[in-house]
Amino acid sequence: MTEFARAVVFTAPETFEIQDIPIAEVGPDDMFVAVELGGVDGSELHMFKGELPWFNSRAPIVFGDEIVGRVHSIGMAAAARRGLAVGDRVTIEARWPCNDCRYCASGQYYLCSRNVDGRGYGTITAREMPSLWGGYATHVYVPKEALVYAVPEDLPAKTALVACSTLANGLTWSGVAGAGAGKVIAIIGPGPQGIGCALASVQAGAQVIVIGLAKDRERLAFVERYGAKTLAIAEGESHIDLAKRIRHVFGEIDAVIEAAGYQPAKDLALELVRPTGTIVHVSIPTPIEQPLDWMKMLFKEITLRCPVSHPNMVPTAIALAHDMFKNGVDIGEFISHVFPLERAEDAIHAASYRGDEVPIKVALDPQMRV
Repeated sequence: MTEFARAVVFTAPETFEIQDIPIAEVGPDDMFVAVELGGVDGSELHMFKGELPWFNSRAPIVFGDEIVGRVHSIGMAAAARRGLAVGDRVTIEARWPCNDCRYCASGQYYLCSRNVDGRGYGTITAREMPSLWGGYATHVYVPKEALVYAVPEDLPAKTALVACSTLANGLTWSGVAGAGAGKVIAIIGPGPQGIGCALASVQAGAQVIVIGLAKDRERLAFVERYGAKTLAIAEGESHIDLAKRIRHVFGEIDAVIEAAGYQPAKDLALELVRPTGTIVHVSIPTPIEQPLDWMKMLFKEITLRCPVSHPNMVPTAIALAHDMFKNGVDIGEFISHVFPLERAEDAIHAASYRGDEVPIKVALDPQMRV
């Protein structure tokens, strides 16, 4: 008898459908994972609204590139190669390398020259069999090429989910910013990625300031628990006055991680960072095209870095999250709102702050019932 997965399928901008998709017979090199928890990330908010035309043309698509689950079925060759068995807990990385081009050879497989259209979890059309290419589902397909990592049994699903993407991003991006002892790092935007960068920068020994709006007070209070300082922007305060206020309290800022995506955040970053400092741009901009003061970049000799995702960082992030968990610090607390698949649109709206609440991190639980 054919077994079916239940999936949230993006069919058009602002349109999700719940569909039953057959779980194919597993091939020798493949496997299927039963999803415990799937994350809602910032890029999906833009995708759902139809802001990325190239993405709309791929519909139908199963969203979701943050995935934690258990092996549901696995081919014999895959089991031998991966050292996995049915029931093992795993996380799956969003992209995988071709192992042939210059970028994959250098370790940055998110820039694979053989994957110019960004194929991976949450972006492959469901027209491509076996259709289950995203974590907004009860099951997800795992091809031979995919990067799969074991998750400790004693690590809660929420903690593992935050580790496999948000913390992995934070470790990568704070490293690009040069976070370390004696460094002062400002992070603009206390969303999940900004909080992940703050946690990673604190762990690296940097002094960290997270900057947000008045409506972000709960998030700012949350990140203070991890050792960061915070500052809320006053209503009507210019980016020039705000930069002066920050420097008066914290001194020179060695690097700014811009995790908000809006033009005022970029203006603040340019004003705030010290001469010869670094700006790390990690957010999808809203709107997509925004001006940049290249003259200020030149005369302050600012280094601009735009790292893409977190290549080769997931094992390190899981290990750090596990050590922190054993020492009484659970980053799973980042996940403040969990929804069933049937309420995926509500989850997107919550993560977009369309309601009264301002979640820290949103996830979908395929086993949760309405």
